[in-house]
Amino acid sequence: MKTIISRCVIASILYLLFIPPLKANSDSVDIRVHFLHGSKPKKKYRFEEDRWFGGVLGGHAGIEYEPNKIVNFQPKSRFHIFHKKGIINSKFSIHDTLSFYEILGGKHNQVKKTIITIRISAKQKLKLDSVVKAYTERSPYDYAFFGMRCGAAAYDILAQIGVVYKYSYGKTWRKIFYPRKLRRKLEWFSKICGHKVRKVEGSTKRIWEED
Repeated sequence: MKTIISRCVIASILYLLFIPPLKANSDSVDIRVHFLHGSKPKKKYRFEEDRWFGGVLGGHAGIEYEPNKIVNFQPKSRFHIFHKKGIINSKFSIHDTLSFYEILGGKHNQVKKTIITIRISAKQKLKLDSVVKAYTERSPYDYAFFGMRCGAAAYDILAQIGVVYKYSYGKTWRKIFYPRKLRRKLEWFSKICGHKVRKVEGSTKRIWEED
């Protein structure tokens, strides 16, 4: 495996979370991992603001693999409590940026966001496109509370292209139990490798998941 002898690689090996990234070159491209922070209404606005699934530890995650195209994991109908191998009640959908941030019912310009930009090689991009095509045609796993959800599914895609360390199915959803788990891993990685992190504050009428 090609590696760069750098702090990024050394830290990645020690932390055992991420596969070392390939050296950036002229045909590298940027992808963006989007996080809609979880939240709940402040007490004084509880009759005005909606409650969201998962509350402060909820939210949503997706990967912008092409400009204004965010692939993200959702249930087809009411989700299962425990994942089922024979019943795949899930789908990978593609949303534009505005609809992604309104998926839980809020307005796109009033929600708290974190957007992490990651540079990948052309080879990784080809693999990403292949994974997105396969996953949107047929989801490989069920959506369940104790199982794969949006954060774990986003981690799985990043692992498929060598951006993060690849875990087994069970270890993936247990380690990435909600979106904040993935966000904090990527933010840690960004401090070492210089990936861009952009944050947008949300409405003051809600209590938002902290940074």
